[in-house]
Amino acid sequence: MRFTTIDNSVAMQRLEIEDSDWEQLSASDAKRLVTLLLAARYFEERILHLDKLNLVHGPAHSSLGQEGGAAGCIAALPTTTMINGTHRAHHQCLAKAVNALYDDDFDPVASGALTDAMQQEVKGMLHEILGLRDGWTGGRGGSMHLRREALGIMGTNAIVAGGLPIACGHAFAEKARGGSDIMVSFFGDGALHQGATHEAMNLAALYRLPLLFFLENNRYAVSMSVEQSTYQTQLLTRPQGHGIESVLVDGMNPLAVWLGTRWCHEYIKTEGKPAFIQADVYRYYHQSSSVPGSAFGYRSKEEEAAWRERDPWHFLQRELTARGILSQDELKVIDDAVQAAIAAAYDSCIEGKGSASRIRPELWPDVATVDDDLTSDMSEFNGVRFAEQADFAADEMEDLSFIDAISRVAGARMEKDDSIYIFGEDVANMAGGTVGATRGLVQRFPGRIVNTPITENGFCGLAVGAALSGLRPVVELMYSDFILVAGDQLFNQAGKIRHLFGGTASVPMVLRTRIPGPEGYGSQHSMDPAGVFALFPGWHIVAPSDAYEYVGLMNSALTCNDPVLVLEPQELHRKTTKVPVKADYYIPLNKARVVVEGNDITLLATLTMVETCRKVVESLGVSADVINLRTLAQRDIDYDTIGESVKKTGRVAIIEQTTRGASIGAYISDEIQRRFFDYLDQPVKRVTGKWAPPVVSKPLESAALASEADVEAMIRELLLDSGLSLNPQKEH
Repeated sequence: MRFTTIDNSVAMQRLEIEDSDWEQLSASDAKRLVTLLLAARYFEERILHLDKLNLVHGPAHSSLGQEGGAAGCIAALPTTTMINGTHRAHHQCLAKAVNALYDDDFDPVASGALTDAMQQEVKGMLHEILGLRDGWTGGRGGSMHLRREALGIMGTNAIVAGGLPIACGHAFAEKARGGSDIMVSFFGDGALHQGATHEAMNLAALYRLPLLFFLENNRYAVSMSVEQSTYQTQLLTRPQGHGIESVLVDGMNPLAVWLGTRWCHEYIKTEGKPAFIQADVYRYYHQSSSVPGSAFGYRSKEEEAAWRERDPWHFLQRELTARGILSQDELKVIDDAVQAAIAAAYDSCIEGKGSASRIRPELWPDVATVDDDLTSDMSEFNGVRFAEQADFAADEMEDLSFIDAISRVAGARMEKDDSIYIFGEDVANMAGGTVGATRGLVQRFPGRIVNTPITENGFCGLAVGAALSGLRPVVELMYSDFILVAGDQLFNQAGKIRHLFGGTASVPMVLRTRIPGPEGYGSQHSMDPAGVFALFPGWHIVAPSDAYEYVGLMNSALTCNDPVLVLEPQELHRKTTKVPVKADYYIPLNKARVVVEGNDITLLATLTMVETCRKVVESLGVSADVINLRTLAQRDIDYDTIGESVKKTGRVAIIEQTTRGASIGAYISDEIQRRFFDYLDQPVKRVTGKWAPPVVSKPLESAALASEADVEAMIRELLLDSGLSLNPQKEH
C-alpha cells in the first residue's frame, strides 16, 4: 500500500510589507485612507459614549481597533463597490459611506472639512443606530442592520454568516447585467464555521462571482477564541477547500490591507473568480460593551496591551510622517475635520450634558408607522389584466395540465423580462428538471436556468441578494420540507427585509415548492409549508388548484415586488383544465373564488381540497358555498368574500388536506370569529389530517391526511348541529 500527495494548486499567501511598498501610496491615497480610518474610529467612540449614557437601545457592537482593516480595504476599491456585513459593521459602513462620496478632486486638507454630503450621511447613520425617524432606514435597523443602497451599503446582518449567501446574489446580479463592480462581504472568524459561509464560498467559486470575502479575524467570537472554536486554526484552509485564492494580511497595518485588497481586486477582474482576505485585527472591547474582554476573564490585560501597541492609527501617523507622505499638520487638519463632522452628528440628535443627556424627543418615529412597509403597496399591478375563466371565449382556451402550466407561464414571462432567472437543483438537467417544470426553457433562455448544488440555504440566500439587486429570481425547492434547511434566508432575510429596512429594499423573488401529498414520500418530504410562511407577514402565499389558477397566480407572483411562495401539489400535476392560449392574465394576490354557490354552509378550501369539496357537496346534494381561498398569507386572505358567504349561511368550515399542526385554519377561524361572530350560528369547524406527519406506509399516510370521507363527515356534523338534514335523495 502506498500513499501519494494530492496536489492543491489553490494559493494561500501571506502578504509581507517591504519599505518600497510605501511608494505605491500617494499623498492623495493616504488622505483618503486616513479620512476613512478616522471617521470609523471617532464615530465608534461616540457610539460607546452614547452606550455608556444608556442612549443606545439594544446592543452596540464596538469595532474599535479593527478600523484599519475596513478603511484599508474600502480605500483601495472604487467608490461604486458594494458591501455587506455582519452585526459588527459600524466601521465598515461609515468608511464606505464616506468613500462613496469621496470624489477624486476632494482634498480634506485643502477644504478643512468633510463635504456636506458626507456630513449628512454621518448624521443619517448615527440617527439610524439610535432608532430615529431620520436614520437611513427610519430607525428600524439600528446598529446591526445598516443599509444605504445609494452608497453601495447593501445591508448588514444580525445573523452570523447570514449576509454571505446574499452577497453571492448581489455579485451574481452584477455579473448577469455585465457590470464592472465587485461585491465585498465582511464577516468575522466566528462566521467561518457556519454552513452558510461554506455554501456561499462554494456558490461564489462555482459561478465565478465578482466577490471578495473579507474575514476580520479578531480572534474571538464573543469570548470563544479561535483555538476553542476549531481544531484547524489555519483559517485560510477554508477558502482553499473551495478553490478560492486567499491572502493573509496584518489588519493592524492599513497599508497591508490596502495593498492586499488592490491585489484581490485585480485578481477578481482579470481571473473572473472570487478572492478571500484574512485580516488579523483586534477589538479593544468586549462583544457589545465599553469594557475590555479582560474584565470577563477570557483574555488577559497583557494580551490587550500588546495589541494596543499595534494600534492602526498610531502606526499610520508614525509611518506617514516619517516617510514624508503626509505631514503632522496635514494629519491634524483631517483629524479636526472628521471630529467636527462626528460632533455635528451627535449634536443633531442629543440634548443636555452628561447624565442629563437625552435623545431629542421630536426625532423618534411615529408609532402609528409600526406596520408600514411590511409588503409592497401593490402599485406594480397598475394596468395589469385580472381575469377569471368566465372572462374568456371558448376559442381562446385550450386544455393544459398543471405541470405544463408551470413551464408555459415561466417561458412567457422570461421572454418579456430578462431579469427572471430560475435557480434550483437539477432545473437545467433531464430536459426539464426532476418533474418537467422547466421543460424547454434551457434552450430558449441559455444561462438563465441555473443548476444549484444541494445547498438550499445558500442558493435561497443568493436569490435574496439577486432580488435586492434588481433580478427576479425564481427558486425551485424540490420538496416543501426543504424550506426548513433554508429557514434563515427565507424567514429572517426575505420575509423581513422590506420592513426591517424601512421600505428602502424589496425582495421580488418567487419560491416554488412541491407538496407530494399521498405519494409515499414520508414525513420529511411531505409538509404543507403554508402555515409556517403565514407566520411572516412579508411573504405572500398562493395556492393554485388547477392550471388556470397557476398561470394567473404565477403572473402575479412574478409581478409582485415581495417574496411569494407558490405551492405545487404533486397530485395536481397531471390534472388538465381550460387555460387561455395567451398566458398574459393575472389573478389578484388577495381574491378568493366562489366555486359552488349555496345557502346552508360555507366551505373554505385550499389546493387539492377544492375539487374534493365540490365533489362531496354535489354527491350529498348540499346547498353550500365552496370557496377556493387561493391566497393564504394572513393579510391577503379575502375576508370580504368569506364574510358575504358567512352572513348568508351562518355556518363555516375550513378544509385542508394537511396535518393538524401544519394547518393555517386556526388563524382563519380566529379571524372569522372576530369579524363575523354575530352572523355565526355555531363555532367554525375545521377539517385537517391527523397530528402525525404522513409516513411511507400507505394506510398510515392515508390516515394522516384529510380525505373525502373526512369532508363528508364534517358536513353531516355541521348540518346535524344546525338541525338541518341532507337531501333525502342523496342519503346513503
